[in-house]
Amino acid sequence: MPSRNHFPKAMRIGDVVPGGYSTVPPTSGQHWGEWSDCGFYYHPLPDEMLVHNLEHGNIIVSYNLTDDADIAALRTAVEAIPLAKEFAIVRRYHEIPEGMVAITTWGVLDRMIGVDSERIARFFADYPGNTGPEFANGLPCTTGIDMTQSSSG
Repeated sequence: MPSRNHFPKAMRIGDVVPGGYSTVPPTSGQHWGEWSDCGFYYHPLPDEMLVHNLEHGNIIVSYNLTDDADIAALRTAVEAIPLAKEFAIVRRYHEIPEGMVAITTWGVLDRMIGVDSERIARFFADYPGNTGPEFANGLPCTTGIDMTQSSSG
């Protein structure tokens, strides 16, 4: 079982775990004590925060798309999923190859090139907010910190 310890926000994962997380984007591990609010973000959010969301059973959609039409298609695909309003965070993520979308929940990672609406919907159906080790039925990300004004990451 991966470590679920919290560490201070002033630190990054590389300060705590040599080499950082075992997957890109991460699917588990040590993290900050705070978590993000649900939503579609056009900027990066820190892995150290979002791993806490994963611990709650939330689903993170990370994208490195450059075309505005692709980003709009991703937003449409995610917003069409009822569960997403309470369990999804979508963020720009430069750590994956350009053109890629990666979806994570605790211990699970699915990467795809471009936006595949059916595959995204299937991921949400297969992992409906209950994979995190902290809460049996998941904890909606609506209780997190509003990151709309953040540009960290």
